[in-house]
Amino acid sequence: MRTRRKKLLKQQRHLWDLSPVDLINVQQFAQRVMNLSEYRKKLSEYLVTKMNDIAPNLTSLIGEVVGARLISHTGSLSNLAKCPASTLQILGAEKALFRALKTRGNTPKYGLIFHSSFIGRASARNKG
Repeated sequence: MRTRRKKLLKQQRHLWDLSPVDLINVQQFAQRVMNLSEYRKKLSEYLVTKMNDIAPNLTSLIGEVVGARLISHTGSLSNLAKCPASTLQILGAEKALFRALKTRGNTPKYGLIFHSSFIGRASARNKG
């Protein structure tokens, strides 16, 4: 019994032994992950401030990320404003729409706008 336990402990120690080079690589990777996390946080803050400056009504309705995606997809805020509601609803689901038209299947109901928490909270009756 004791020899078996000693063997297991020896194997576990062997698994966790890191060479100095491996330790450096792990530390560099952890630093990159932390830097990317900080960068993502800064980008998120930038997006919030820009969307509140450029399109405050859109931002308050559907959020910064979904609003930015819609503006990006249409090309500009003025192009987004010119879109009819039916186009806005399926914006971002063009591939699924044309596939459904080609195969005579069911067309998609939502596109990018479905990622909004406002739409997600709506009841099935009010989703269109």
